[in-house]
Amino acid sequence: MNREITVIGGGPAGIEAALAAAGAGAHVTLVSEGPVGGRANWASLTPSKVWIAAAEASAAAGVPADPPAILARIGAISAAWGAQQAAALAKLGVTVIQGVATFTGPGRLSVRNSEGQEVTTLEPESTIIASGSVPRFPPAMRPDGGRVIAPRFVGKLAQLPPDIVVVGGGVTGSEFASLFSLLGIRVTWVVGPKGVLPGFAPESGQALAAALRQRGVDIRQGQSAIRVEQGDSGVEIITADGEGHSAAMAFLAVGRSPDLSRLNLAAVGMAPATDGSLPADGFGRSAAEGVYVVGDATGGPMVANRAMAQAWVAGRHAAGAEAPTFCADAVIHAAYCDPQVAQVGQVDGPGTRTVRLPLSAALKSHLSGVGAGDIALSYDPDSRQVRGGAAVSPHAADILAPVAMAIQHQLPVEALAATFAANPTMSELAFMAARAALV
Repeated sequence: MNREITVIGGGPAGIEAALAAAGAGAHVTLVSEGPVGGRANWASLTPSKVWIAAAEASAAAGVPADPPAILARIGAISAAWGAQQAAALAKLGVTVIQGVATFTGPGRLSVRNSEGQEVTTLEPESTIIASGSVPRFPPAMRPDGGRVIAPRFVGKLAQLPPDIVVVGGGVTGSEFASLFSLLGIRVTWVVGPKGVLPGFAPESGQALAAALRQRGVDIRQGQSAIRVEQGDSGVEIITADGEGHSAAMAFLAVGRSPDLSRLNLAAVGMAPATDGSLPADGFGRSAAEGVYVVGDATGGPMVANRAMAQAWVAGRHAAGAEAPTFCADAVIHAAYCDPQVAQVGQVDGPGTRTVRLPLSAALKSHLSGVGAGDIALSYDPDSRQVRGGAAVSPHAADILAPVAMAIQHQLPVEALAATFAANPTMSELAFMAARAALV
């Protein structure tokens, strides 16, 4: 008998969980508040990546960007990707219900529409929470969609300002500081005391900061932004030391929190941890019987591929199929800047040995005019197992894909060393670094 599974959330994690469970033979119902694709496709991830691609193309061609054309492309890609995902769900027999799901008791859910009217009830054997996250802003720093914007507003950015203050040194802040500078906008970047890309190896954040400074970005590090003030001609970001940074617009990328408030978790005996997240084990199981939690609902780092990896494991496990435990070390973290920055696993620290190789070691870097940058590969000197990698380079995340595979399958550095990618390509670099480790 096929298991009945309900997935709450129509974003990348929810879709992946539904596909994994249905592919393993379960009968799956996916409850999505909005169209399939979720906030990631319609408001944040897809629009931002379209803007990044457009900014890079504009800079490479030396021509001004065309915001109306970019917005039209965002709409077209979001619609096409959403339709493709909906078709994949339909092909596996997944039932999609639009609405907001709420627990009414163990194994019981109520789904309500945007007017608050109940449209159906569900009694699944297992529920997978993939409800995603929502932006978090201090009281004195909130976007208004006009002069003060955040990632969800870039799909409507029809006119570019002459200058902008970007707040936040994490991945999102880094990506937008980079793309705004590529568009020819004067950028002041307030990154706070933790610096640029604090979740990455220090060398990676420093390399990105140096590259953006060279492009004219004014990086202000050391004090956190505490409020935004609006005037007749623009905005001013005030930092904790009282310093002000003025521009025509401000872009806020200051954090996200799990979106759990409407689930009525108390009905199944659950409550968020102090950081607002729901703990889960390696299969995604929560403390409540039959309830799985994946993606941003489990807390940070909030990246799509981490969420999808957790969701695939949980979907298969809930369906009764064989599944490995989620391997956090095999998740590639990437900042799609110029240059791109990526990292996977443990790059430095006790019990690791690290090899660094310049991009110039690959012929492709000379053919494509890639500038400075490098790849780092770390491994355990005793077991020889690959532990991690980092790259600052065009297509850095792609370069690290074989490193992620090696970590997932606990491969020794010799396994990478014995593999030769197509020549000339940038994908050779991870394998070349592994061979350098044998010298």
